[in-house]
This record gives sequence, structure tokens and C-alpha cells, in this order.
Amino acid sequence: MNRRAFLVTSAAASAFLGAPLRAPAQPAGGFTTISYNVLACRGYPYLDTDTERGARAAAQMADRVAMELALYSPDIVTFQESPAEAVAEQIANALGLSHAWFPGGFPGTIISRFPISNSVNHSKTDDSHPADLFTRHFCQASLRHPDGEITLFSAHLHPSDAAVREREVTAILEAMKPALDAGGPVLFQGDLNHAPDGPEYARWEAAGLVDAATRASDAPGMTIRSDKPSRRIDYIWAGGALASRIRDCRVLFEGAFRTNPDDPGSFALSDHLPVLARFAD
Repeated sequence: MNRRAFLVTSAAASAFLGAPLRAPAQPAGGFTTISYNVLACRGYPYLDTDTERGARAAAQMADRVAMELALYSPDIVTFQESPAEAVAEQIANALGLSHAWFPGGFPGTIISRFPISNSVNHSKTDDSHPADLFTRHFCQASLRHPDGEITLFSAHLHPSDAAVREREVTAILEAMKPALDAGGPVLFQGDLNHAPDGPEYARWEAAGLVDAATRASDAPGMTIRSDKPSRRIDYIWAGGALASRIRDCRVLFEGAFRTNPDDPGSFALSDHLPVLARFAD
């Protein structure tokens, strides 16, 4: 497609975003979920808004993110490093889904086909933890799935201080304990900023959570960076009744989620790659 045709197509697609990109009917028992650190929808490398191309692309980022996510028909999406609430709402509306936005040093967003209830922001803004914990975000919500309520947790843990991150793991497990003890569906996803061989990973497993990537048809993919992924720090975990329903999981190193190695001027939607998991009926 040449540049003129692309711009015409992009304009038409942008106009189309006034209507949801997918039908709002709820599925049966199965569902698809995506966890994605979206880098506040700034693009990667960061879009240079001092240039005409960069300014135009920056203005389209919400539409671009929504259109790319819509290709996978997600029922649940969580954002780490979410954009402002108005932008997150724009993306959710384009997908025809509801949302909840959680302020923090790096906000979080939950987007869901299933009605969202009883949401809780565990970040430092609610004073329920010491101020040095959850300086990014940690939140939870109840999703009213037709087969029963899903307790969803989303988190973005400290990237560089392992001691703080260990304390964040402790606090998250304490918050999860009632849902895990009840045995109902528990979903936990986010940018956890640790590798699979780190001590944090073993603690999630010890609590009874199952890494969805262990059900991947291939070896688990790396999630950062979107030009040359070399580390896996983004996860989807399942607990309780969901643990046995993981059907598949993969990292989306494709489409607009990655850069084009043959085009030095290309950019990805974020420096992270999304993680997608599907759950059976």
C-alpha cells in the first residue's frame, strides 16, 4: 500500500471508530484476555511531536491501539502505564467495552466485556500501604462473567529495587488470599518487572497461581523490547477455578505491536509487547 492509500485508509478507519469495533454480545464460558504495558500510548521509539509525521501519529495513537487490539477480539484488557483516563476511555469505547481507570504514578486501566464491580485501587493514593509500595499501580476488580465472578488483579511492580518488589509481592498475595482461598476464578496480569528465574516467580507459583505461558504451544516469548525482545517480564497468571482452563498463551510480536526492522522510521505502539491468553469454557 502506498502512502496516499494508507492515509486514506487511516482516515476512514479513524472515522469508523465512532462505532464499536466488535459486537457487544457476551461469549459463552471461554474468554480472551490481554495484558499490555502501553507506555502511555506514546509510541516506541517515542513519537517526535515536533515533526509533522510524529504529531499526526501521536494524535492517532488511541485509535491505533484500539484497532490493533480489536484484531484479537479481547474480552479483557489490562493496561500498565495507562494513558490518561480520557484516552483509556476512548480506547474502551472503540472496542465496545467498559473500563475502570486507576490513578497512580503510572496509572492502570481495566477494560472488560464483562460488567466491572467492586474495583479497588491498592496504589499509594489510597494510603493502604507504605508510600514506597505500588508507586506504579496495583488494582483489582470483580468482573461479572456469565459463569461466575472473576476476581481480576492488575499490577506494575517496581522495576529496579528488588527489596521493594518483594514487599509488593507480599502485599499482593495478602490481597489475593481471600479470592484464592475461596477457589473461584482469579486472574492476575501485568508488568511484574522480574524474570521467570527470579524469586518473585516462585512465590506466585507457591501461592497456587499458574503462569499461562506454561500452556503456550511454543516456548514463552520475550515481552520487551518491541524492536528486539530479550526479556520476559509481563505475565498472565490464573488461580482457583481458572487455573485448569488455560487454553493457550502467546506474546504478540506482530503487527503494529512491533517495529519493522526494514524501516528505520517505523515505530511500535509501545516498548513492551502484549501477552494474550485464552481460557476454555
